[in-house]
Amino acid sequence: MTNKFVWFCLLVCVGFSACETDFTLEGEWRDIPVVYGFISLQDTAHYIRVEKAFLEPGGNAEDVAQIADSLYYENATVQLIKENGQAFTLERVDGNLEGYQRQDGPFATAPNFLYKIKKEVINLEGGETIQLLVNRGDDLPPVTAETIVISDIIPNENSPASPMNWEYNRFVTTAWNVTSEARIFDVRYIFNYRENSADAPTVFEERSVEWVVVNELLREDEPTTTRVSISPQGESFYRFLGANIPPAENQVRLLSGVDILISGGGEELVEQIEILRVNSGITSSQVIPTYTNLSEGFGLFTSRVSVLRTNLQLNAVSADSLRNGIYTKDLNFVQ
Repeated sequence: MTNKFVWFCLLVCVGFSACETDFTLEGEWRDIPVVYGFISLQDTAHYIRVEKAFLEPGGNAEDVAQIADSLYYENATVQLIKENGQAFTLERVDGNLEGYQRQDGPFATAPNFLYKIKKEVINLEGGETIQLLVNRGDDLPPVTAETIVISDIIPNENSPASPMNWEYNRFVTTAWNVTSEARIFDVRYIFNYRENSADAPTVFEERSVEWVVVNELLREDEPTTTRVSISPQGESFYRFLGANIPPAENQVRLLSGVDILISGGGEELVEQIEILRVNSGITSSQVIPTYTNLSEGFGLFTSRVSVLRTNLQLNAVSADSLRNGIYTKDLNFVQ
């Protein structure tokens, strides 16, 4: 293809393996840095992905993507800089050896270079601003970005309390406290159960289904710690289970417990999502711009946080609705 370079970048959320995004750009040859980093106080180590994306005119994008040397900078240095000016240089490691295998796709899967620093080395604190600095060498301009480290989410142990009351007409509140740097949230209920089979009635295997209660919940900017909550109706809980667990065929099922996963993201994720929302729908131009908070190239440097409440149970009324309710009676839960 003439005067065309095609590049692909891997969005590294929650383990550097979530999803892929394709872009096609027109222009003269140039070096394009692609950088992704999601900082979390809960991680034992922080990882930054740094790659380059370019294709000389007349080249083949698929061929280039399979050449590891075409994806990585040979002499790049990556640093995280704290508010007091203290700079920490990250170590280049192979993500495949760190437990972050790259998914099969258009890219070379090995090596899978990432830049790493252990949690105890940098000792980040919630609320502090952290700067990313990437020097690519070869007289190329540095890549910079910054984000505010999100403090821990504090779940409200009484919203909901265990055992949970999921009556059909009741609105069940899930609540948590966060500081102002957390702006967007995702709440999921993970329903864990065991089931046997007619061939092995005494052997029970673990199963689970995940209910996305809310996705991309935005809140207004607040200057201090604040309470955030959602309140789905009980009936929606049973509707979800009935639609996502197949009817029992000579099976017995036992409830193990319910986990609640609350995830939060920073301002950069909000800006990215708002751009996508504005540029979609009937009034859009159908051309969705690529959001980046980097000084050069494309990518995202931001912060995230999550908290998991585990093993919540159902009260007697809710357990009876699970066994005999109109949406779940065919699932054959006996406990």
